[in-house]
Formats: sequence, structure tokens, C-alpha cells
Amino acid sequence: MKTLIFPVLSVVTLASCGTNSIQQPEYRDIRNIRLIELGPIESTAGVDLVYYNPNSFGVQVATARGDIYVDSSYFGQFELNDKVQVKKKSEFTLPTLVKIDMIGIIKNQRDLLKKKEALVRIEGTATVKKAGFSRDLPIKYEQMEDIGKFRTLVSN
Repeated sequence: MKTLIFPVLSVVTLASCGTNSIQQPEYRDIRNIRLIELGPIESTAGVDLVYYNPNSFGVQVATARGDIYVDSSYFGQFELNDKVQVKKKSEFTLPTLVKIDMIGIIKNQRDLLKKKEALVRIEGTATVKKAGFSRDLPIKYEQMEDIGKFRTLVSN
């Protein structure tokens, strides 16, 4: 009987992680934008992405990475800095490192400095873990954002 407990728990856990039962995290804010390293071709910035977990279970975000576009122009790549424990029905912060394409920024700097808002699009994947199982989930985000907080990265 004890040998059946683990397989049954595994099936229940996997079933609860099915795509129909998982709600996408809700984007809340971008905070704590800071320049870490300035380079002529590539710069590194730290950015905290704030989300809300609407699910009735917690997970661990093990990895996350993807590309960032501002007004359809490539801005750079992001990668999760540390693993993050996400509690059920709570806000959580993803500390990310962003590798900024400085050549693309220089080409588009004039347009970005004139605008108050820009369309920010993020595409990538995240690996979440729960009870020893992992699953890759797509990251898709597209919304108009106030780009005032990014100006310090562009104008340096």
C-alpha cells in the first residue's frame, strides 16, 4: 500500500500542474532599475519584475530568460538572477539581469527620449518546479509602459 502512495501523489501533483489549472502570473510593476555595468556594445542592468500569483499553490521559479523589445526594436535579453520561491495568492519579485544592446539603443535613442510611453514586449520561457517536478512555461507580455524609469539607462 505504501508503494502506491508516491505514484498516486505524483499523478495528483502533475494533474494539478496541468495547463488548464494554472493561471498565468499577473504583471504588476518594474522596480529598482539600476545600471550595473556600462559598455560600448553591451551594458548590464538589474531590474526587479513584480508579479502576482493568482494560483492556490506555490512554486519555485528556477530559471527565466527571454528577449525584450521596445517599440518593436530589440532592447536586450533578460535572465533570472536567483531562484525565487513563489507563495500561493501573493505578490513576488523576480530579480533579473538585463543585457542591453547598446548599438540598438543608440540607433533608437532619439525616438525613445521624445516619448513618454512605449510598447514593451517580452518573450521568453520560465522553468517552474513543484514537488520535484519541473515544467517550462512561456513568458509573454506586451503593454504600453512609462519609459521615464528607463531613461537613466539610455542617456548614460
